[in-house]
Amino acid sequence: MQCLLDPVRRVWAVLFFTTLTLCLWLGHPSLTIGHKGIAEIATAKSSALTQLVQQGLKLYQAGDIQGAILSWQKALSSAPQGKSNYAEEISIRTYLARAYQQVGQISEAIAQLKQVIDYYRQKNEPLEVGRMLTEQAQLYSSLGQQQRAVTILCGQKQSNSACSQDSAVEIARNHSDELGKVAAWGSLGNAHRLQGKYEQAIQDFERSNEIAKRINNQTYVASTLNGLANTYASLAKGNERRAEFAREVADKEAAQKFQQDTIGDDKQAVQYFEQSLNLARSQNDRVNELRSLLGLVRLYHRQHLQDKAIVNNTLQQALVVLEQLPDSRDRAYTAIQLANLLQLVNQNSESVSTDPATQCLKSESLPKSVELLNKAVAITQKIQDREAESFAKGRLGHIYECRQDYQQAINLTQQALIGTVADENLYLWAWQLGRLSRATGRVKEAINFYEKSIDSLKSIRSDLILQQRDLQFDFRDNVEPVYRELLELRLEQTNHLVQASDIQQNLESILPIVDELRLAELQNYLGNNCDLALIQKPVALVGKNTAVLSSILLKESLAIILTLADDEQKIQSKVSWIPVKSQDVREIINDLRIKLEKLSDLENTYQARSQQVYDWFIRPFLSDLEKNKIETLVFIQDGILRSIPIATLFDGKQFLIEKYAIAFAPALTLTNPQESNPKNLKVLAFGLTQPATVKTDAGYKFFEPLTQVESELKTITASLPKSKGLLNQDFTLERLQKELKENTYPIIHLATHGKFGIDDRETFLVTGKKVAVNNQKSLTTATYNEKLTLNDLYELINNTRAQNQPIELLTLTACETAVGSDRQTLGLAGIAIQAGSKSAIATLWKVDDAATAQLIAKFYQNWHSGMSKAKALQASQTAWLQTHQQQLESHPGYWAPFILIGNWL
Repeated sequence: MQCLLDPVRRVWAVLFFTTLTLCLWLGHPSLTIGHKGIAEIATAKSSALTQLVQQGLKLYQAGDIQGAILSWQKALSSAPQGKSNYAEEISIRTYLARAYQQVGQISEAIAQLKQVIDYYRQKNEPLEVGRMLTEQAQLYSSLGQQQRAVTILCGQKQSNSACSQDSAVEIARNHSDELGKVAAWGSLGNAHRLQGKYEQAIQDFERSNEIAKRINNQTYVASTLNGLANTYASLAKGNERRAEFAREVADKEAAQKFQQDTIGDDKQAVQYFEQSLNLARSQNDRVNELRSLLGLVRLYHRQHLQDKAIVNNTLQQALVVLEQLPDSRDRAYTAIQLANLLQLVNQNSESVSTDPATQCLKSESLPKSVELLNKAVAITQKIQDREAESFAKGRLGHIYECRQDYQQAINLTQQALIGTVADENLYLWAWQLGRLSRATGRVKEAINFYEKSIDSLKSIRSDLILQQRDLQFDFRDNVEPVYRELLELRLEQTNHLVQASDIQQNLESILPIVDELRLAELQNYLGNNCDLALIQKPVALVGKNTAVLSSILLKESLAIILTLADDEQKIQSKVSWIPVKSQDVREIINDLRIKLEKLSDLENTYQARSQQVYDWFIRPFLSDLEKNKIETLVFIQDGILRSIPIATLFDGKQFLIEKYAIAFAPALTLTNPQESNPKNLKVLAFGLTQPATVKTDAGYKFFEPLTQVESELKTITASLPKSKGLLNQDFTLERLQKELKENTYPIIHLATHGKFGIDDRETFLVTGKKVAVNNQKSLTTATYNEKLTLNDLYELINNTRAQNQPIELLTLTACETAVGSDRQTLGLAGIAIQAGSKSAIATLWKVDDAATAQLIAKFYQNWHSGMSKAKALQASQTAWLQTHQQQLESHPGYWAPFILIGNWL
């Protein structure tokens, strides 16, 4: 896999209410930390040139940015040519860069700064180079290219506080440029914050703040305080979502811990914002004053739900300051942000997190929001910022959509779509037009707009995940609905078609959308921007005895699509509608999962639910499966449906596994079914038999010893020649790396505990190595088991595999996912994909140790004998059932949680 870094535009920060970011450290003439050219211009021989430059400065200060740009462009074209006059040209380019930034022409600004930096390098003036590099980094950060900004500011690889010699930070340090250090560290903190690297961001801002205090620059002190406040606010938001997830999976201890962290981070953010606000006011610094007020509004709203007066008072103060700022892109976006915040804090509900950018709120502040958005439109038209103008019009169109004034909403949204070029805006306004077309009964137009929106999403989806980690939590609200709404439209359209060919064609157009959604979900979970290796070969054409069942959860129904190959090897699809609400599906699946795990269930109470789900998935397609002599079923599941083993579906007489081999695929295009050579199989097995304690974000998690793991590894290594098993203290990242470098193992078997959290950062396996962890609060050191994270596994396996051979199978036993979670099972697929494995076997819940050893050993033996992986697992599970007929061990809790993900051949 190749990891890529692409841009996320700053507009996302506006859309999702992150407060004004700590940029423009050097971007305003009154705040500039200096360049020498303006003095040279003032004494220039050409009075006409001087007048043009001074005229531009006056226009800039008066808020006429476009007028300033025209003056400076004229000055640039009339400046004397030649090296002796190049300093004058560079000074003009510096001001043009700042003006272009103010009207959103970031590419032009970057182009100007590049020439400025080249000039100072040629003149061997490193101090100026460092300062201009910081401005350049801020520009890239405003585009969302945070990693590029980090590289300019500190270099590719950073260790502690050491940066590369040619970076902005190190140049400022080497030349004792205190203002340069303040700006560079602060800009680095902002880039790290937007990457979700909050601890690093805090360290960066604190360094910047310390220097700003030492040199008594109160403007920069206020800015660094604002940056710290934004970082703690982001931490609070993330912890709040983690608390929600913990409650969802009934982890009370983790929920309480994350909620406490949320409160603590909120308080810290408020303190920093209030300090920044007071300092900005004492310095008459309107920019930082407004940043602090905006930051406080949402935090006050969270803390004072019952006292709206506090929040509205802060909002009113922000509105007053807004009027005191000159027209600029920042002022326009601030007006948009205030329009959103007014709706949020004055909505007629108790919700804190509802987003008025994509949802309709009943708010008494709508008229004022409309007024602010019209103001933003006027500002953007005045400064001729077409992109910002389209964004303001699009937001205005959304308010009219909520008012059900559809014609006005359509007019404004169409203008927004025409006026934008950024993919993140194209996605948003195309989605909005899709909703509006659907609401007005124009289904074909709606489908076209939804498809246009998804096309734009493809180019930015990874950016939304990586570059701004806060957005990872907003995926369900702001990205996923686009796919689901289009799927619903397409599926509804199928019901109105008569010709079989038309129905088939429509279903074929639906399957790629399902795949796009599955990919988006998985990338969102993994939280990185790795380019997943997509397979174009349709799964249904791999073999005529294979069928694919794709589920789609909609608000009022469940759709299941059967896809298989007919006798002529052509894809045939069929859809079945289940009239059941998504909330009811969740309750039914959770109830079934709980019953399946209950080993003491002597009355087999799971059977009623299991039969109900069988009727959803299998009964509508029985004749098709029998007619086509299907032997293997591949399930591409949606949401909570991933949390149950389909093998347990019951037709009243037998389990589904007794009739079909079963596998799961994360997405059609992520699965490449190819036969392996089972005769050459050998296993590298690691196991943990001892009790373990791991330090997590939610506290300390204790794991019971796995008493049968040693027997499990012995059985496996005995059945497959040349295999190796290592236990406890030999189970380390270093030993795994060593073994993979020296040998080729088609199978990696990890018999250890695994925790699957809300995202990749909280998903890990437990190794046998003990590591010392410092507790900074109590100044004590304790020893805990090492964690093997998804990223650790990815880096280790992909960088150290002998001869770069792909792994045929990654087996994880003793892992467990929580009841009620529709995200944790993404971690199971994620581990296999991150490890570069063709397939994985994992457990959905903690299994009896003895049963695990027998079932997995039997699976390897079956596969080694020539069976496909899916059939080998089927044979292992059915053999268990036959051996334990009429016994307690026949309960699915013993044999069912093993699932095969990916290549089933």
